[in-house]
Amino acid sequence: MKRRAFLGSALAGTGLAVLGGWRRTAVAEAASARRGGTLTWAYTTIPLRLDPLWTQARTDSIIISNIAQGLVRANPTATAVEPALAERWSVSGNGLTYTFFLRSGARFHDGRPVTADDVIASLERSRTLGVYKWSLADVKTIAKLDDKRVAIVLNAPVASILARLAMISNAIFPKDQVTSTGQRELTKPIGTGPFMVREWVANDHLTLDANPHYWELAPDGKPYPYLDGLVIKQVPEDTTKVLQIQAGDLGGAEAIPFSQVPALKRDQRGQLLTFPQQQVYFMVVQLTRPPFDDVKVRQAMSLALDRKVFVDRATAGLAVPANSFMPKSGLYWNGHASLPYDLTKAKQLMRESKYPNGRGGITLQLPSGSQIGRDNAVLAQQMWGEIGLQVQIQEVDGSALSAAWYKSNYEAISGYQWTNGMMDPDQLVQFFFIDPRMNTGYQPSDQAVRMVKAAAEELDPAKRRQLYDQIQTIYNTDVGGTISLYYTPSVNYLTPHVRDFYRTPLGVPLYWKTWLAR
Repeated sequence: MKRRAFLGSALAGTGLAVLGGWRRTAVAEAASARRGGTLTWAYTTIPLRLDPLWTQARTDSIIISNIAQGLVRANPTATAVEPALAERWSVSGNGLTYTFFLRSGARFHDGRPVTADDVIASLERSRTLGVYKWSLADVKTIAKLDDKRVAIVLNAPVASILARLAMISNAIFPKDQVTSTGQRELTKPIGTGPFMVREWVANDHLTLDANPHYWELAPDGKPYPYLDGLVIKQVPEDTTKVLQIQAGDLGGAEAIPFSQVPALKRDQRGQLLTFPQQQVYFMVVQLTRPPFDDVKVRQAMSLALDRKVFVDRATAGLAVPANSFMPKSGLYWNGHASLPYDLTKAKQLMRESKYPNGRGGITLQLPSGSQIGRDNAVLAQQMWGEIGLQVQIQEVDGSALSAAWYKSNYEAISGYQWTNGMMDPDQLVQFFFIDPRMNTGYQPSDQAVRMVKAAAEELDPAKRRQLYDQIQTIYNTDVGGTISLYYTPSVNYLTPHVRDFYRTPLGVPLYWKTWLAR
């Protein structure tokens, strides 16, 4: 699922290199992993929603991925789809019928076995409700063959159907919970993941307990997770996270300020881990508000940003300047797309726009305590000032800013981060172009919308690449509400006793494989 966050490529290694690291981790885990203990982890905001149908927030979806599961999931390196609640599947010769064989040991948090009825109820709900119903829009029927077999029939072949089913929005929940919830949001989901919800206190913490019925076995022959529990805490200030980790009050955190990375590498009070991510940082503008309603203004804003300066000053050189709204490490990224810096042309476009004299009073918001959001805002304020756009920076509580974003109640936002929630570009492109169009007011052309649909259904990889190359060029030209800045790795800081922590290129932390050495 798409991952939106208000927080934090020269991505560190290829998929093969990551896989090698993953294997080494598994070997070390088998030899020395211990069971027990509770890990406390900090995010700028804890999950606002626990129903994967309705959330667009990155933290929500990556935490839900530890609570709920679908028929299939992305593998740890985000290079392929692997079995989850379905232990295997088959595909008909015409590519229209997928038959899934449910895992015999898969149980919900309350101990009930997962059945075909649960799968059908969950997927019927997710294809009719929520912000990701497009993911199953090409499904014709979902049928029960028996208690452990489900057949999904498509209207036409879809290249990304398995990747779509791996999205957390298509997670499986008990039929009775799905039925009783209806169109409302799940607030205490009964999933099948390695952790289950014990307590959820808005804007403070989320407490998860180990699932005693989890199906996946660790190398010691017992079910994951190693941990007894997991506490997700809301700590808005990035520097506070670092200090609490060094004091031992927190087990770890993500989105550590890039400026602190060199010093933290030398500090024995914690361990710094970076992981390759399909991740992009943006500036966001609301196209229904002036002066962003003029495409020439948006084009000028993009041209006025020197992305190399952003990389050097805001990320300590750890990132790579972006050239597309799609992440550099993701499938079908267009290496020939361009987001140049050209101040002369930017000024010319402003003169040709509806606002030739510029515009004052623009509010650029960022989540309180986000160092990366603050650094980006200050640089953008300076650069946009060169083309006559006067920006005032405003720090806002992260939860309040997220709520404002959902309602499109903002002018501009700094610190917006996307991490792919799906290895195929289909989900990212659908979200930016089709539904719900990023809450930025972007209205792509009918031709662009048809191109997005064609790319999702095209089975020839070469033809898909051509379509996605064109889609990226269209978005760069339209500046459809987001202005890409740079591609970043994930920076995580942990206490020394946290072991075998890993975050996939899709941003998902595999907390169930993490253990504590004390």
